[in-house]
Amino acid sequence: MMLSIKELALASVCSTAGILAAFAAAATEPTLAESVPAGIQREVVLTGSGFRVGVDTFTIGPKADPSRQALLRGIATWLSGEFGLPETEELPTVTYASARRMKGLRFRDVPTDRWNDEQHDIVAVYDDDARTIYLPDGWMGRSAADLSVLVHEMVHHLQNLGGQKFACAEERERVAYEAQDRWLGLFGGDLEKDFEIDPFTILVRTRCFY
Repeated sequence: MMLSIKELALASVCSTAGILAAFAAAATEPTLAESVPAGIQREVVLTGSGFRVGVDTFTIGPKADPSRQALLRGIATWLSGEFGLPETEELPTVTYASARRMKGLRFRDVPTDRWNDEQHDIVAVYDDDARTIYLPDGWMGRSAADLSVLVHEMVHHLQNLGGQKFACAEERERVAYEAQDRWLGLFGGDLEKDFEIDPFTILVRTRCFY
């Protein structure tokens, strides 16, 4: 019998209760930690999966431990429910790379003398062929903003596995930015506040200009 993503996620939580205690119990309302400024959430429950995400206590390190897999499953379930993205049991590989390495991956078909023309930094990359998310060296995911980068790239993973087609690479960024912004909103933030990305910038980054 094949289990659903939600059933797999819940089984993962039960089998790793010591590590994933913060994710194990479903709740209907987010929990606000003490001594946190008003309007800033430090722990939320992801709709559809029951996973608790506490950004002050949850850390993703360089090893592919069960807690990382649990978080990826929780994010995938949340994205599928919130944005109608395809459900999948296949999680991406997550690894780390230098800024130059990520830029090389992002612009692999662009001559290096044109890389400096880009007006924004590359903070993460998803490689469709390798089904791998590349995060910056030293990334630990200790803030809602850090984790939102992972959410953004998980959108591309689900788009890729679902075989979704786009007129240009920029077009597929629309849902990724929308998901990232909604994630930040769970914790009291948004793209403009946390990344200085305003609506006009998003419009430019998500349109095909040919």
